[in-house]
Amino acid sequence: MILKVSNLEKTYKSTVSFRALKDINMEVYEGEFIAIMGPSGSGKSTFLNTISTIDKPSGGSVLIAGKNPYKMNDNQLSAFRRTELGFVFQQFNLINTLTVGENIILPLTLSNIPLKEMNKKLENISKFLGIDHILNKRTYEISGGQSQRVAIARAVINNPSILLADEPTGNLDSKSAKDVMRLFKKLNDSLKVTIIMVTHDPNIAASSDRTYIIKDGSIYQQIIDKGDKRAYQREILNTMSLLGGDEIDII
Repeated sequence: MILKVSNLEKTYKSTVSFRALKDINMEVYEGEFIAIMGPSGSGKSTFLNTISTIDKPSGGSVLIAGKNPYKMNDNQLSAFRRTELGFVFQQFNLINTLTVGENIILPLTLSNIPLKEMNKKLENISKFLGIDHILNKRTYEISGGQSQRVAIARAVINNPSILLADEPTGNLDSKSAKDVMRLFKKLNDSLKVTIIMVTHDPNIAASSDRTYIIKDGSIYQQIIDKGDKRAYQREILNTMSLLGGDEIDII
């Protein structure tokens, strides 16, 4: 088991406390592709933040590869994030002063990986993701779709236990979004990368093995791909429509 979430809770305390997550339980195994969906304000991004060590939970536990990151000191946690977690966001978060290749190997540089090993890893992942021809370009010289490929390469170059993605296609046109999802499937199918992805789009979620629908901070429903992709898409869409999500055509 790569991720075990037990009785997870998150409360934001202010003049009026807000309970964003309550009693969430989830088990994710190595090589699974999990989608997280829910209406706006349901808590799906808060959930991703609490399992990604960005936001500390108020209760319950999170175990990643058998380790509890919230019991680590700052140095241990920084190293844990670099080696065990990969992050892909709606914003590409690339550094404009670096080349594409330099952006990708940044996590390796921070981990003091030998140069020869860094270059080999860069060569392998850039070829796998089809961006080996743009490694010397600056980030402002490439397209949005290429930028997200670069962000994905940077996220997985350390072979993390989990790739965490928050609306990874949110800033992309439909063609680029499909290309990025094909890469996610390729990473999942060929390299057995475990992926947990938040998305608002049922068509994007349908690339996964399982979809968890979060409502009012709790898991409302788990939907499993039983081998019929179109039926899986339809069940996700129907559930989201029932909860007041936007109507989206199946593609």
